Amino acid sequence: MTRMMRPAAAGVAFVLACGVLGAGGSALAAPGKAHSKPAAHSRPAAHSHPASHKPVDKLAGARKGATKALAADAARVRRIAAAAAASALLSAEDKSALATATAADLAALAADSAAVAAATSGPAIRSATEAGLRTVQGAELQFQLVTAAARVRSAAAKLADRAGELAGQADELAAAGADVSTVSAPLADLAAKLDGATAHAGSATATALALPAAGTAAQLRTARAAARADLDAAALALAGAAQDLAAATAELTALQTPDDSEE
Repeated sequence: MTRMMRPAAAGVAFVLACGVLGAGGSALAAPGKAHSKPAAHSRPAAHSHPASHKPVDKLAGARKGATKALAADAARVRRIAAAAAASALLSAEDKSALATATAADLAALAADSAAVAAATSGPAIRSATEAGLRTVQGAELQFQLVTAAARVRSAAAKLADRAGELAGQADELAAAGADVSTVSAPLADLAAKLDGATAHAGSATATALALPAAGTAAQLRTARAAARADLDAAALALAGAAQDLAAATAELTALQTPDDSEE
């Protein structure tokens, strides 16, 4: 081989060597790629939890209406309590008894409201609402009956005072020698009738105050009928006592009037 051909052959060999190295580099690079970190797999999207919603209250409308009605009932009972406390007719004993009764009524209404809030059915809500209505009806009935009985006692006291005045005048005439039996007889009858009227008034009051705060419709009807019967009997007794007072007054006036025939 000539000298001129040797450099050429060497260049060709160099080129071939570079090609082989290049191919080898590619081959060597391939394993490196195989060991490269696998592509990061995206995590599965977190399943979003649905927003927590309270269960739908299918009784919301009925519950709201019942709650409003019971609140109105409680307001009525508080007005009754205020009227009783401010009454100039009721005795201290009557006021105390009515205050105790209305406090029990308000407690019963609070229990009815709690029952409405916890109710799981329409009938349960209606039952609590109806119970509250009966409670306020009972409170009104108690106040009306106790007040009516107090009027009876007040009227009886006035008749008794007037009868006492007549009895005093009759005693003066009797001391002077006059026969006052025509005055004493109607006054005695009057006293007996006043006792009866007062007893009936007391019975009506006791019947009214015996009503439970959570009374039934039947209990309300029975109490109303019994107390009204007592009050009617008391009214008749008062009317009879008033007639006796009129008769005694007329007899006393006749005794006090000089007899013209004696002049």
